[in-house]
Amino acid sequence: MSFFDQVVDRKGTNSSKWDGLKNVFGIEDAIPMWVADMDFKSPPEVIEAIKQRADHGMFGYTVVDSEYYDLVAQWMNKRHKWEVKPDWVVTSPGTISALSVIIRTFTNANDTIVIQPPVYPPFERSILLAGRKVAYNNLILENNRYRMDYSGLEKLLNKGAKMFILCSPHNPVGRVWAEDELLELASVLSKHEDVFVFDDELWADFTYAPNEHHPLLQVAPHLVKRTITATSASKTFNLAGLENTNLIIPDENIKSKFNDAMFSLALSKTNLFAIVATKAAYKYGEGWVDQLLQYLHENFEFMKDFLKSRIPSLELVEPEGTYLAWVNASHLGISSSKVADKLLRIGHVAVEDGSTFGPGGEGFLRVNYAMPRSLLEQALNGFQKALT
Repeated sequence: MSFFDQVVDRKGTNSSKWDGLKNVFGIEDAIPMWVADMDFKSPPEVIEAIKQRADHGMFGYTVVDSEYYDLVAQWMNKRHKWEVKPDWVVTSPGTISALSVIIRTFTNANDTIVIQPPVYPPFERSILLAGRKVAYNNLILENNRYRMDYSGLEKLLNKGAKMFILCSPHNPVGRVWAEDELLELASVLSKHEDVFVFDDELWADFTYAPNEHHPLLQVAPHLVKRTITATSASKTFNLAGLENTNLIIPDENIKSKFNDAMFSLALSKTNLFAIVATKAAYKYGEGWVDQLLQYLHENFEFMKDFLKSRIPSLELVEPEGTYLAWVNASHLGISSSKVADKLLRIGHVAVEDGSTFGPGGEGFLRVNYAMPRSLLEQALNGFQKALT
């Protein structure tokens, strides 16, 4: 049996994904395929490192050591061919907390910020809560594959938008942007030197061959004076509960402004166990990640074969990265919200309605397949029960 085949009961462990079902969906007896964390244990080396640190018994004020920054930089260099310097790395309690600070620090009230829906909903919410305006540069779906609308983006920037948010790889549609796509994006951004860029690369480690993740600043280093890149071991090694994101900020002026803003909000510290876990993950976890990607790929193929043979009206957008299936349910003839409700009430499976991801999401479902295969099969049987 594979390490990833192990089914672990997460109920009663303060799991958003499992224990949050009652509050969000109104039921407790569903298989959750909504929150984007994995139903796999973290690597054994990470668990052991946390145990050893806990055994020390002292949990006082914490400082991030130089080895931490070195290991983050080394991972980026080895895994993504991006020569990051350790002093470019800044920690944050999370990606959205960092984004919220970035919006307030590098844009002004009522400024317009561009996102590319369908996309991770907290982007839009963070913009609106900060008193800024949202502009949609919708992704374009052609031949069951999404692409960016460069001319649409240029029009929005010409109208005065002051910030652009890139999701790379893209959540929820699973695109891993190719190098030529990022170069074209950079070409558009280069014409607008006053536009700040937030580059969310949390899914960078989740790519399926032959696709390869290209960090934006590795492809377009000339954008360095107005770009902050978000990365994390949390997504890769299932450590999200430790609340830690790494921001890569090569420009000293931007880094100084960001650090001051984070300090002013008491957000400049990170979790002790996040430090320990991230170091162990980047030291010892590369082989584990390779095995994980293979297992996730097999999970998707299992899901694709299942739906093709039993529910052919559901069409999958082939993911190039992430562990999220973007499922076209429009052929069922009812709204995606009603499809999601049927899956919940009849199939006892909790998925996310695509309409919550903004324009272009209606008619789709986001389905997290990062789980042991036996649990995935049980969930898919729920799909069949609800939709056939």
